[in-house]
Amino acid sequence: MSSKKHIVDTMRRMYNKKLMSIRYDGNVSFKPKNKPYFYISAGQVRKNELTNDQVVQVFFEKRDPLISNIPNGSKYDLVYDIDSPYIPSIEIYMHSYLQTMQQCFHKDNFVVHARPPNIIAYTGMDSNSELCNIKRTFPELNVGKIGNNVKYHAAGSYVLAYNCFQNLREHDIVALEKHGTLSMGTDIDKILEDIETLEYYVDIELTTK
Repeated sequence: MSSKKHIVDTMRRMYNKKLMSIRYDGNVSFKPKNKPYFYISAGQVRKNELTNDQVVQVFFEKRDPLISNIPNGSKYDLVYDIDSPYIPSIEIYMHSYLQTMQQCFHKDNFVVHARPPNIIAYTGMDSNSELCNIKRTFPELNVGKIGNNVKYHAAGSYVLAYNCFQNLREHDIVALEKHGTLSMGTDIDKILEDIETLEYYVDIELTTK
């Protein structure tokens, strides 16, 4: 399967599983192993109708740290076709901080930002519950490593991207307060299965409150 089709299929699966809405929320990136670039879904497009043309290739190139004006020590410039009718998702930095990690270079890697409604309600509305605490209620829950919640920050901001990087780099999934979830891994089926599983058990937890 082509890299772009990986993303198109994943976005449609997420929409069909109600892990995001039809509008402009939710995004996916994929970095092929041993390649200095990744692909990411475009911004401002309908997620259930995403096409290969709406997946943007982004190259990452080493930058001079002495002239860098990007906060928190980003090591790369991001380069893509500015003449294309489509531009990367506003959350490009959320993806690039993770996709450019050294441990991700020699493997295929997905980063998935979903909007599962129950998890959003559980972690970011009236009270902020840590997503990892769901295992206290259901200790047998078989999902990947859950990191600490990422506090709420403006979408597309460097501070949001860096906090996601800090909380997710040694884990498989984190919740973003009022913003959904962020997952990373090599197996897209396992990523979506974990999100669905957490969404199911969080719904039970919310129902009993």
